[in-house]
Amino acid sequence: MLDHHHIPQVDLEFMNQDHQETLVITNRLEELLTGSSPLDQMAAIDGAFFELLNHHHRHFDRENREMEKYGFPAYELHLAEHRHLLADMDMELQHWLKNRDLVRAKDYVLTEFPQWLMNHLVNMDTVSATYISRVRHQDLDQAEGF
Repeated sequence: MLDHHHIPQVDLEFMNQDHQETLVITNRLEELLTGSSPLDQMAAIDGAFFELLNHHHRHFDRENREMEKYGFPAYELHLAEHRHLLADMDMELQHWLKNRDLVRAKDYVLTEFPQWLMNHLVNMDTVSATYISRVRHQDLDQAEGF
């Protein structure tokens, strides 16, 4: 299970909130996949998997807009990471829907995705959030005449 105490906080609150929602959805999906009768929970697993994918579409759209708006220098690289995750997650969801491969779904939800998430938070989101936060404050200071 992903623990919110182990998720790094970044300098933008909307990103922290989205990351917390990611944890809630991922943990629910993990519980469904590892419970005593996951094959009886197909509809719930499908729903949680779709929810995770849709959540990331919304989160990345907002994050991408902020990076573009404030001229984040590594925007294209960060955007490519988002696109890569969405493509991978969609591929895993489609594989799940077609094959009902419990072993592969567990590996993705319990191992692959959490590793990607932690790496992304530490190496991408921390940097972009710090940059955007600083530029926002500079813009605010200039607007107020400081």
